[in-house]
Amino acid sequence: MRNYENACALNYSKLKLQSLPLTTWEFRKDSFSDVVLFKKLQSNWNIKQDYLKQARKENRELIVTDKNFKIVFVSNTIAKISGYQPDEILGKSPAMFQGEGTSIATRKKIKTALNQLQPFKEVILNYRKNGDSYWCEIEAYPMFDKNGAFQNYIALEKIAS
Repeated sequence: MRNYENACALNYSKLKLQSLPLTTWEFRKDSFSDVVLFKKLQSNWNIKQDYLKQARKENRELIVTDKNFKIVFVSNTIAKISGYQPDEILGKSPAMFQGEGTSIATRKKIKTALNQLQPFKEVILNYRKNGDSYWCEIEAYPMFDKNGAFQNYIALEKIAS
């Protein structure tokens, strides 16, 4: 082990490196805080699938609601499709994205699935913060704890193509 340390020291002394102090972890803030918050929510679920990782891999947004269908978590990239920053969405209903052109029939299908705690997949006309509309594909699942009690709804969303 001593030979290894000496070899490393000799090698590093030949390099022209300049150390700079790390003054902040800000560059990790958004991604890291997303992971911490999501893992805390997920800790109560009977399924441990990493939906946050799946959302990132599939280029989707992740929205989680509580038992009262109020948003308790959104991926930090939600502004890409909605124009809203996460702090403008938390505590509100996902219905905030709907507007006058949103299909009443699709709203009813979603409401029925929510009331019956069933998974669903729908395409719905949503609205951005600036009022522009977009077609949103929503794939949503109810999440239960180890005792089978309903905890959250989780939705993976993307612009429908």
